[in-house]
Amino acid sequence: MMLGRYAVRTPRVEDADEAARVHIQVWREAYADNMPADFLEGLDPVKAAERWRLRFEMDEPDGVVVVATGRDGEIVGLASAGPTRDGDSLTDWELYSINVLAAHHGSGVADQLITAAVADRPATLWVVRENPRADAFYRRHGFSVEGATKIHEGSGATEIRMIRNMAGAAS
Repeated sequence: MMLGRYAVRTPRVEDADEAARVHIQVWREAYADNMPADFLEGLDPVKAAERWRLRFEMDEPDGVVVVATGRDGEIVGLASAGPTRDGDSLTDWELYSINVLAAHHGSGVADQLITAAVADRPATLWVVRENPRADAFYRRHGFSVEGATKIHEGSGATEIRMIRNMAGAAS
C-alpha cells in the first residue's frame, strides 16, 4: 500500500539481493562511529542476500518482515519482528531490525516500517549504545531503556535493550 512517498509491503524472494544491499549500506551509514571499520567493510552482500532470501522463503506465521519502497519501486528500508528471542524479556514481541537508507531519514518511512512490524503492541528491541538518532526514534515510539546489555557478536559493539510495555504509551 502506497502511503505518501513510500509503499510498505511483504518482500518477495527476488527482493533478497536488493534487501541485502540496503541492509549493508544502512549499517555502514549508521554504525560508522559505533563499529570497527573492518567489520563494516567485511559485510558480505552474497551472504547477506542468502540470509534475506532464506528469511523471505520461510513461512513464519508468527513473524513479520516488510520492505519499504519508493515511487521508483526500489527498496529504501526494511524491518523484521517476531516472538522475543530473550528468555528474560518482559514482552512476547521483539523488533529484530529496522533499517532505512540515510537519504530517506526524516521522511516518515521508518514510522511506516515500525507500524507495520510492531504497531502499538508491547515489545522489546536491541539498539547499539550511543546511537542518538535511533534512541530518539524509539523513544518517540514509546520505548525506553530497560537496562539489559549485550555485546554484538562480530563487531564488539555494546547493545542496550529497550522496552515498550504499554500499547501506544509514550515513556
